[in-house]
Amino acid sequence: MHVSNDVVERIKLAPDAGLVKSLGANHTLESAIADLVDNSIDAGASRVSVRLLTRNDRLTQVEVLDNGKGMDAAAANAAMTIGHQRDYSNGELGHFGMGLKAAAFGHSDVLTVWSTRSGASPVGRRIRRADFSRDFTCEVLSADKAAERAADRQFILGSDEGTSIVWTELRNAYRGHDRDEARSWLSARNDVLRSHLGVTFHRLLAAKRLQIDVLIDEVGESLAGPGVPILPIDPFDYAKSGHPEYPKDLIVRANETRVKLECHIWPAKSDVTGFRIGTKNGEGFQGFYIYRHDRLLQIGGWSDTATPTPARQLARVILEDTAAIGPFVTMNPEKSGLKFEPVFHDAINKAEASDGTTFLKFLQDAESIYTDANKRKRQRKPVIRPDKGIAPAVRKQIGSELPLLDGDAVHIKWARMPSGEFLDVDHPGRTLWLNSRYRALFAPGGGSLNDAPVLKALLYLLTHEVFEGQHLGPRDKDEIALWKSVIGAAAAAEQHMRGDSKEKN
Repeated sequence: MHVSNDVVERIKLAPDAGLVKSLGANHTLESAIADLVDNSIDAGASRVSVRLLTRNDRLTQVEVLDNGKGMDAAAANAAMTIGHQRDYSNGELGHFGMGLKAAAFGHSDVLTVWSTRSGASPVGRRIRRADFSRDFTCEVLSADKAAERAADRQFILGSDEGTSIVWTELRNAYRGHDRDEARSWLSARNDVLRSHLGVTFHRLLAAKRLQIDVLIDEVGESLAGPGVPILPIDPFDYAKSGHPEYPKDLIVRANETRVKLECHIWPAKSDVTGFRIGTKNGEGFQGFYIYRHDRLLQIGGWSDTATPTPARQLARVILEDTAAIGPFVTMNPEKSGLKFEPVFHDAINKAEASDGTTFLKFLQDAESIYTDANKRKRQRKPVIRPDKGIAPAVRKQIGSELPLLDGDAVHIKWARMPSGEFLDVDHPGRTLWLNSRYRALFAPGGGSLNDAPVLKALLYLLTHEVFEGQHLGPRDKDEIALWKSVIGAAAAAEQHMRGDSKEKN
């Protein structure tokens, strides 16, 4: 065997500190905070508190506190070292040794870490982006200050151990001069953050293995109260499958590896949390949901295996086989998306279920459910738009089930009428009037503009056609007389029965 002797020296090449400037460039605020929550989970935390701290309504500081096992001085130094890859156990979410720094420097210029581990003195470390990008220097902070921050964390989370991550000198925050705009910006970021954390960690949250809360408060006031808990958002939480043959497992065979794709089809016309995530409807969340140790790494998207279309919005696929992550699915440092290798693309297109269903057939089945539901909608006659007096959720559902006519809208309102009458039709004013004498029967908690939603929905479905004509014909007038007679008698009987019931009690 020939042994090469051309090596004359071995030298160690340190990374250029300038790479710090690009750290976290692809992180959103919510993905960066989720990365910090990963670190907390790896540290054994059961509680994480995210604190968005303001000054004059502008976000100036972000803190993520946990009750994990904390760090001693050596562990804190390692955590602040760029690219430090410790030995991760099979169940841990860390991967690259970049998360803490990338998350911070994507949004701030100063990262401070305070931590306490059992049997060790509290520690503090700080790295400044400008200094770190020159020479990787890190500031060692006083033990007294570290002890003060440990006491604050203990007050909030009730644990002597744990870690506090603090971002200051934020770069990606509202910088205008309008306080209302600043509040709106922060409210929108809070909503997006809550939905992102809720779906990303939904399995851990639902199993009570993790609690996360988010607090918005002024700097210096953040110890005053607890944050608002994050609720789990399960992207597969439908009551009944949209297709009787699903969910169904397809097996992908790539090289010698078998990977399971769990294929789901949501019910048509779904408009619930889970199908809708945050303020975005379900069309934007079709595709692959990739899990690693119950943490959601990818929230939808077809990863170039298929083209997203409105007709495929009911199709979602769970991939949580860790055998695929690495060889066939490559994760980026921000954990914000995964790239499928060409061999995996090809294997997915050849995947089959035990009954012979292919990936293409799954997509076609999802499309057929969506298309059939929309055919039924198109066959329905357009109706007058419901408006004032009808609850927004009811108006929205009517619009999702029925095509709406342009132009006029119908209102449902209460007014005083003679006893024994329940409704009247004001055709020119496009208003259905209800007798307020009977209002308490249907809105016992006190009336409001959109009260009695069930009653009003039924009356809308009963009466909408008379408002859609230009005038009332003989048939319309006869229908109205019938409604007034029968429903008026029913309302009087309802009131009498309620009265008798009260007397008996």
